[in-house]
Amino acid sequence: MRLRSRLLPLALLLLAACSSDGEDTPDAGTGVVEDFCNSRDEALTNADCELKPGVAMERFLALTGDVKAGDEDFYSIRIPASANARTLVHITGVYLASSTPVNLSVTVQEKDKNTALVAKSDQHGAGAPRPVDIVLPYGTPDTQLVVVVRDAPTNPARPAYDARNPYRLTVELIENPDTNEPNDVTPTPIALSAQGATQVGTAQGYLATDDDVDRFSFPLTVGKVAYVRVTAPDQGFAPNYRLSYELLRPGTTDKESEGNVLPKVHPGVLATARKVKLAGTWTLVVKGYRPANEPPPAGDLRQPYEVEVRVLDEADPQDQSGDNDAYARAFSRDLVGAPGTSTSFSGRLGYVSDRDWFALRVPAYNKPSVLRYRLVPLATGGRFDPLPLPLGQLADRQVLVFTTVGTTPTPELRTQCSNDATVCPRDAREHPDAPSLVQTYCNNAEAVLCIQSVREEGEPARFPNLSNFQGALPVPAHAGLATYHFVVQDDGTNWADDRDYRLEVSWEDDDAEEVAAYSGSVEQPRAKTLNGVGAGNLPANDATFEAKGQLSYGHGRLRDNDRATGLGVRGPTDYDAVPSDTDTYAYTLPSRTAPEDASWLVQWEVDNLPDGGTPHGLALDLTFCDGTPPTDGGTSTCTPVSTTSTGGALTLAYSGSVMRAWHTTASTPLSSYQAQYQLEKTATTTRVTVAPYACACLERRFIQGGTLKVAVSATERNDYGRVGYTLRTGYGDYPRTYTAPDGGSPTQCPAPTQDAGTWVGGCQFTR
Repeated sequence: MRLRSRLLPLALLLLAACSSDGEDTPDAGTGVVEDFCNSRDEALTNADCELKPGVAMERFLALTGDVKAGDEDFYSIRIPASANARTLVHITGVYLASSTPVNLSVTVQEKDKNTALVAKSDQHGAGAPRPVDIVLPYGTPDTQLVVVVRDAPTNPARPAYDARNPYRLTVELIENPDTNEPNDVTPTPIALSAQGATQVGTAQGYLATDDDVDRFSFPLTVGKVAYVRVTAPDQGFAPNYRLSYELLRPGTTDKESEGNVLPKVHPGVLATARKVKLAGTWTLVVKGYRPANEPPPAGDLRQPYEVEVRVLDEADPQDQSGDNDAYARAFSRDLVGAPGTSTSFSGRLGYVSDRDWFALRVPAYNKPSVLRYRLVPLATGGRFDPLPLPLGQLADRQVLVFTTVGTTPTPELRTQCSNDATVCPRDAREHPDAPSLVQTYCNNAEAVLCIQSVREEGEPARFPNLSNFQGALPVPAHAGLATYHFVVQDDGTNWADDRDYRLEVSWEDDDAEEVAAYSGSVEQPRAKTLNGVGAGNLPANDATFEAKGQLSYGHGRLRDNDRATGLGVRGPTDYDAVPSDTDTYAYTLPSRTAPEDASWLVQWEVDNLPDGGTPHGLALDLTFCDGTPPTDGGTSTCTPVSTTSTGGALTLAYSGSVMRAWHTTASTPLSSYQAQYQLEKTATTTRVTVAPYACACLERRFIQGGTLKVAVSATERNDYGRVGYTLRTGYGDYPRTYTAPDGGSPTQCPAPTQDAGTWVGGCQFTR
């Protein structure tokens, strides 16, 4: 140490009262600058340069004689003879002022070496200074460490100084609270003890120092399930590091599993469950997460963590006898006889990557039928908590149903599966991702598979108790065995809960009307005649105006195609290759004299569920036949019309919203708009009637075409049970009247008029 105590030259006193480049200078009132501990030799030999545990040292990085900047201070720390492998040197350097131009840097070196054991600096920029905190493991007894304090300038040519504000340096010699240290290289064994059929072991530790790594080991045998959990109890703050782990296979650095806590999340909870396929001593590495190109994570003496290891027997019967994790190893069952039989499969997702394949063989049957399935979670199992999911992510169990296009994956079969809807149907209308979904499984490595149905666990508030985990599939008439593969898994197979479930499957006849409509394995439109009601309304319980049926399979259409939220029991990512059973009726329209316009009366109802709920709504897709005589005198032909003049689909489906009817104009006031459908809930049915305000009618060109096809399908399913519907429709005199919302005088729908002997205006329902 050099102790300087002399009067400053006049020029330096003047300089002390000013600032250089916005940096603070010594207080002009002191008159004296004391500069201590300027070399390694002084640090090691002068008692005034020794940092004593628990005693704060305050000094300046300031002007020293003729040197304006670049001051460095050297200190020593004496390591006692009692030091051991758990001894920690805790050094804190800080400016207590609210601002300083100095970016405080602290470097720790060994006594006789210039290389840094650790170096940290506070790059606070224009903000307030922050502490420099170093926790260094150093167990060499009876020696000294050297601490160098300097500025870490943003511009190396211009280090900063501050003679107005001192920095404070403190040191502690403490014992590492982690009793397992040192275990950075040699793992600490975790002893496993029997608790019934389960072996359990625990450990505790700290990531106390920078870039600390803790290793633990434990033995595992093939066929067991290893559940490993690392938790950091909530201390009310986010620790200095992000907790992470790696599970390494025996004798290698190969990772079986890894994970890390998200930023600023506490408490930290990490866990995995793995089926053991390699016997030996496994290693668990616990450390702070270090992203690429980031400095080593800091330690934290305040934050303990806990390790739990459970070694469990495989509890899934199918996985005990091998496993059913793949298509080729699917657990199989046969249905026998005719529709009216059922079976069930049981399983559990007991470890990460677990998936359960089941095969159901349906015997030959010369009529169309329906296969219904439902996943039921059970109260048994659950020997560990469900594995934690990233913040904001929901549990995402899945049920997938496949048919097999071919067991030998040839390019030809893959092409047929991907491109031919008769080989592998796909719901591109309701599910925009259907083409890529189909393509994924057509290119499956084990077999060419056609995806028939997907159910994915959704938000619990919307789908309590997996209420969307059910479905119904059409089974075409088939001469030999028809095999359906069911897969129960989690999306990504990175999650498990060890809880039992039951997959229930039943085989049923399709409804009699559906079966009767088939010819040559193709469902045909059901012929009907549209009957007239004159000036009256549709008569109730008159079979001449009614069509009855059941919509047995499919998840039902989304009226507004709102896949973001889903509706009814359908989740946002649920899929059926055939979205809805569709019954098509072909009506013969009446022959009428000019003007042919006719009112069209439409009503439908769906049977209620036993609890009074509505199982689904109906959508009516319309296809008219345009029979307008050609202007060139040629033979009249019928052109199918299934869209409005603006390109929208001709579909009737209930909406309670107030809307513009076709006969209104842009100048029609909003107060004149009305709902175009009327909803009525009876004790046994939910009934929808097209309102008089809609002015539903049959245009002259369609009357001339003579036919109308109505395709009936389900919308917004709330239940997959078998229920019936009734479509009631007929034609009447045109134009009819409707009543304005304010209860004013009746208003007539637009009537046709003659223009030079030609009928114009009138019904333009598809405008």
